[in-house]
Amino acid sequence: MWCGVLLDNNLAESRLSSDDTGASSMAEMGMSVLAGSAVMSLTLIWPSVIVFGSYHLADDDETILPQLPDEELSFLTKLTAYGLTTDSETSYTARLMLVSMIPFLILQLPPIINSPSVARVIVLIALIISLSFFIAYIVYQNKLLKLLSINGKANVQLIKNLYKELDKNHDGKVTSAELKTLLMGIQVQADGELSQDLVDRIMDQLDITGDDSIQEDEFVRNADEEQQEALIPKDPNVNAQTSVWEYLEASALILIGIVVTILIARPLITNIANFATDAHVPSFFIPYFVIPCAIGIPRLLSTIASASQKTQRAASLTLSQIYSGLFMSNMSSLSTFLLTVYIKDVAWDVSAEVLVVLVVCVVMGIFTSTRTVFPLWTGFVGYLFYLISILMLYLLTVVWGWS
Repeated sequence: MWCGVLLDNNLAESRLSSDDTGASSMAEMGMSVLAGSAVMSLTLIWPSVIVFGSYHLADDDETILPQLPDEELSFLTKLTAYGLTTDSETSYTARLMLVSMIPFLILQLPPIINSPSVARVIVLIALIISLSFFIAYIVYQNKLLKLLSINGKANVQLIKNLYKELDKNHDGKVTSAELKTLLMGIQVQADGELSQDLVDRIMDQLDITGDDSIQEDEFVRNADEEQQEALIPKDPNVNAQTSVWEYLEASALILIGIVVTILIARPLITNIANFATDAHVPSFFIPYFVIPCAIGIPRLLSTIASASQKTQRAASLTLSQIYSGLFMSNMSSLSTFLLTVYIKDVAWDVSAEVLVVLVVCVVMGIFTSTRTVFPLWTGFVGYLFYLISILMLYLLTVVWGWS
């Protein structure tokens, strides 16, 4: 396991001098970071949606939290009286995350069978499945964005229904915060994060009157392609050609991303080894805590800000973002790992990381896909699950030496 490389800088350099060992360490490093990121997403970021987005369940009308004095309820009472609800689409997104566990489950077979030739075939099968899932999900998201049009013309009624979903307080205006929940739900940025600058720019584009809100006629007008045809002539063949090129471009970006990751991962291991040695940081914390925190803290803050709207829609879209983002992260990271292992044909052992990702994602996936009501206590149980997951990783990798 790559954590062993971090224990001694000289040992790390000697191991990285071998191409095969370097490739193996590089691949296993990616899986270690994947395990740490998955644990953080589902046991730190996910519970924060419940804790910071909770409201009184008795007044669940998808509006802001009722003005009830805090002293009326004790903390223990709030654990069940407060919480949030989600829509059925959120449960569906959680099931999609569960589907991403299929290649992880397949990777449990090589240590059991203990045959190098069979293990190589299993790696290839898992690679094909993970790449297929990754590409299919990109196509799926692209299809969702096209549902607002019919034969190249705006589906005005569907657009109006979407506007009503956004305008939760029914004041005839969509604010920047309400728009942000929609953009988070449809994953307009591949990295799962959403900058306020992007929201502001989209708001400026839609806000024709400049009153810092979007009225229904503005929303429909900007989405209506018929009004744009007078300005931009359209070729009837452009849509089909563009669609094909979009898929080809998406596939090319996936391959480029994987290649770039492979190229930069090896020097990253060396730098992490140097950092761990110089800073006297225990090697275990680097992939499972330090790197995930560096990546996930901005996303955590953004998630808390969105969940703080305390509406069912905000909670549903925020949780859906977590599930879909984890699906993309699982498939892209696993594809990179499997591609490296298969091409280099190197020895690998990430059974501990794969097992922890399986346990955390399956437990949280089943729990969140079978219910739409989440009392406040579920958030604190989620935080507790983080400590359990980190302890599980420590026991498997350091104490019992699985990797």
